[in-house]
Parts: sequence; structure tokens; C-alpha cells
Amino acid sequence: MADDTRESTVSTPEPQGSPKTNRPKHDLPQSQVGKLWDAFGNPEEPVNMLPSAGVKSGSKSKDITVTDAMKSMSFENVTSFHKAPCARDSLLLGIGAGFGVGGVRGVVGGLRSLWSASNWAVGAFAITALAAHEFCQRRRIEELDGMKQAVELMKELKVKKQREKEQKAEEVARLAEEKRKRESWTNLSNYKFW
Repeated sequence: MADDTRESTVSTPEPQGSPKTNRPKHDLPQSQVGKLWDAFGNPEEPVNMLPSAGVKSGSKSKDITVTDAMKSMSFENVTSFHKAPCARDSLLLGIGAGFGVGGVRGVVGGLRSLWSASNWAVGAFAITALAAHEFCQRRRIEELDGMKQAVELMKELKVKKQREKEQKAEEVARLAEEKRKRESWTNLSNYKFW
């Protein structure tokens, strides 16, 4: 006889010292649902607690100082700030605006207004970059709100469809019961005496 060429399901034993990883029930990082769960959290996990929930009612929470904030920053965070959301676009827009305003001011004023032109360039860069960053953050917040509403609508639609399925199943069961009763031999209206 020929050997079985199908793949066998042999489970590999896990090493004794390795900890078991607790994977979520729904692991869909590439799909839209996975992205929504990454943004808003897994619906099966408990709701986030308030920051003061872990503090006992009689004790005060520790105030954060500037030195604590500086200690929390690392060199890697400082060197990769451009990877933050909205940072790249707002910096590029600020650089363009600063270059444009400073260049026009330098060309119009000549060499004697070079210091003033550079001040105008830095100011235009700062104002434009901050405004673009705030505008981008506001757009992101609106998008997240829209995604939250979409998730809520999807949940409502799912509940509505489930309710319709249940009603349809109840209706089918009721009609089947009525038909069974009508066609039953115990139903006296099925007998004709002529």
C-alpha cells in the first residue's frame, strides 16, 4: 500500500521553562476589525479604570514634577519624535512656510534685513508647524469619534439582525406548529362525515 501523504498533526511540546503567552481570543491585526480593536480595545476585556481608581480614598495621588517628566524621556524618544502622528506633515509644512516667508522677506529687504528675515522665518515655521499639528490632531480625534460611532452602529446592526433572525425563527416555528396541528389526526376538522 502507498504511504499516507497527508500532513500529520503532530503537536510540538513547549519547553518547560517558557511562560505561556495569553493571546486574545480575536487576533486579527490585518483586518479592519483588528484595527478597530487596536484603537478602542478588545470588547471582551474589562473597561479601563479611572486613573484615581487604584488610589485609596484617604490618600492623595503623587503629583508629577518636571524632573519626573524629564526622567521618563529617553534618548530614543527624543531622536524619534518625527515618527509621532502628525509630526512629519506639520514639520514639513512649517519648514516650507518658514522658508517662503523668510526668503521673501530677505529678497525684499536685501542684505541689511537678513537678521529680520531669519526671525520672520523662524516665527513662520513655529506658527505654521503648531497650527498644522493642532489641525491634524483635531482631524484625528474626529476620525476616532467617527470610528467609535461606526463601531456602535455595527453593534446595533448586529443586534438588530440577530433579533430579526430570532423573530423569523419564532415565526417559522409557530407556522410549523400550526401546520402540524392542522394536519394532525387528532384535529376533528380533518374528518369529514358525508
